[in-house]
Amino acid sequence: MGEVRRFRSEVPTFDDAALAPIHRRMRAEIARAGPARTARRSRGRFAMVGAVASVVVVAVLSTLVLRHENAPLAAPEPRPQPWVYQEVRWDTWQCGTGASTNGYSEVGSFNLSPASQTCREAAAPPQLKDRWIRYDGSALATPDESTGRPDDVHVWEGNYQTGWQMLSPEEARGLVARLPADPAAALDLIRARSAPTRFAGALRLTQDQRDFAEVVGVFSAAPDIPEDRARTLYEVIERLSGATEPVRVTDGVGRDVLAIGMDGTYRDNSDERNSMQILLDPESFAYRGVRYVAGLDYYVGGKSSGGPFVPKGAVLATATRAATAIVDKAGERP
Repeated sequence: MGEVRRFRSEVPTFDDAALAPIHRRMRAEIARAGPARTARRSRGRFAMVGAVASVVVVAVLSTLVLRHENAPLAAPEPRPQPWVYQEVRWDTWQCGTGASTNGYSEVGSFNLSPASQTCREAAAPPQLKDRWIRYDGSALATPDESTGRPDDVHVWEGNYQTGWQMLSPEEARGLVARLPADPAAALDLIRARSAPTRFAGALRLTQDQRDFAEVVGVFSAAPDIPEDRARTLYEVIERLSGATEPVRVTDGVGRDVLAIGMDGTYRDNSDERNSMQILLDPESFAYRGVRYVAGLDYYVGGKSSGGPFVPKGAVLATATRAATAIVDKAGERP
């Protein structure tokens, strides 16, 4: 009993009254053995003691089982939500710039403006931007530069994937897991499960441009994509009407990448002049970022503003996803 009690501290204590019937039964069995069975008496005693011990242990364990069956179940501990860390490098012209992204990514639209500074076709110093997205998309964090401590962050709570019309990392990973190998079926699933910008007149995109933007959104939101699924997503883009011929270029951190985008309808106003191209690893089709190129010939700020002339196809900005990782908390870097 002592060993059992040490094993489970909640074992009940049995008093003499509870054990009296067992003691009486043991004494009666010994008396019935008689003098002729003296030689076997010791063995009988040991057997009876063993039987009694077994009865006691069974009673103890039965009490424990009944006690735990009737006890309320403990509520499971809530699992903390991980965060997805993204490090993005922006390379642009020496010019006023504006990026209107669809959510917590570099995917969206980009334009140049001479309003804040003289605009010229020369490389500006690169900008490195860190951000953290809660896995379910319910919060976004960026560095708090006022403290001087690199791990300090501002956290904004809110349903960002709804407000910014973008899948959360969790949703994007779930979509990728269900992605069929057939590109046509994969596009149907993306249209059904993604969070597209489909309100009337939204930049007056063609259907293929919309589909392209949604596929790029999946590439950007998912924290990781298996190579076979990434290849399927690439094949979806290749089969879209108006897909550009892929070209080999270098991203902002010097990696060899494929750049592919969409021809479409472009107009000479700030949000409709430029085209987005996705950057992918040429072997694994892993996501490397996006770049923005001029969709038509135009002058920054209009011809009368004296802004520089931008020829169609000129690269205006490259947003390189230098790192993506799942971490335990906002502010943590791999």
